[in-house]
Amino acid sequence: MEEYTECKESRNYTELSDTLRTDWSYAWGAPTVKGKLKVYPQDFYVEELLGFEPSGAGEFLYILIEKVGVNTDYLAKRIAQVFDISVSKISYAGVKDRHACTRQWFCLHVLGKQLDLSTLSDVFRMPEQVRVLKEVRHSKKLKTGGHKGNRFVLRVRELERQDSDQFLERLELIKRFGVPNYFGAQRFGIDGNNLQHGLGFVGRGRQSKRRLSKTEGFWLSAIRSWFFNESLHRQVLSGQWERLYVGDIMQYSTQNQQRRVKALSNETLLALRTGKCSPIHPLLSDGWEKGTSEIRAKVIQEIIDQHSDLYKGFLTFECSREDRLTRIIPVDMAWELLQSKRSGDDIETPREDLILQFELPKGAFATTVMRELILLEDCSQYERSKGREERR
Repeated sequence: MEEYTECKESRNYTELSDTLRTDWSYAWGAPTVKGKLKVYPQDFYVEELLGFEPSGAGEFLYILIEKVGVNTDYLAKRIAQVFDISVSKISYAGVKDRHACTRQWFCLHVLGKQLDLSTLSDVFRMPEQVRVLKEVRHSKKLKTGGHKGNRFVLRVRELERQDSDQFLERLELIKRFGVPNYFGAQRFGIDGNNLQHGLGFVGRGRQSKRRLSKTEGFWLSAIRSWFFNESLHRQVLSGQWERLYVGDIMQYSTQNQQRRVKALSNETLLALRTGKCSPIHPLLSDGWEKGTSEIRAKVIQEIIDQHSDLYKGFLTFECSREDRLTRIIPVDMAWELLQSKRSGDDIETPREDLILQFELPKGAFATTVMRELILLEDCSQYERSKGREERR
């Protein structure tokens, strides 16, 4: 692979990397409570919500799989190997975390072929676990983004909090008013690698018409996501993230319908304040300014002006027009505090664990909700060895 940092077109790589912030602002102030997430994979449970019922007939076989310790792309490849199917005939709606217990749908284009799915679990060994929960036929292929959303059940262990933290009040605040819909840290890669590589790759512009590799697609997506997060960060600071302006596009949470705001009627403001609708923010593309109000466009343009070379390089990739909600309000959010015991201590010290459940629309990150609530230690990044914790 080319070393993009050595290219003449990438001479501003270091300068750019010093200016791309990733410490996005909080809507409700920085949290003070601390806790541990993913001490065990089952502490992070995700269930994919299709939003429709497969018909029971058709040339596509839908499989609901529960997996632990296996990433989505790798599982798709193993399914192809086990059942002698081209990996191009396997699809899924979204990528799910490896360090978690997740349930998601895979779609196999196998026509009338019969498969013994009970053999799939035998291919994996602990700590990897794969279990087929359901199989059903359908007439249409499951495409990327073809699901409604995800349901999460999270366990945060060993909370460190004081009465002055007003932790329960913050839970109620997030339940009612939501959080800024930032792209999560996962989008930018481990230690921000996707963002760093994206600076050189995107900054020099597209060099050929060949199809981008999956890795290059990650880099391009990281840059696009950074522009969105930076704009949202500035709107959080000014309070614009949860407001509507004439010229904005708004989206209803239940109907998934969008419309242009022509006037701030009482009906519109009531829908906004009660969480029934939220503003839409365009992602970068040619003509992005058509998808928002002049007020929000001004914020985006300021960022573009500050990173004009990177923006010009990005436009050469000709991304389609897309948008994203500026805020997300967790659906059916509920919680419970449990008494627990601190791990690894000779003397078992009482601690609290938080059990938190909620639903989010597709494309939203559970970690984005959690960052507004708790300063998390992600224990999936460590493995215990001989009494020491070593970074994987």
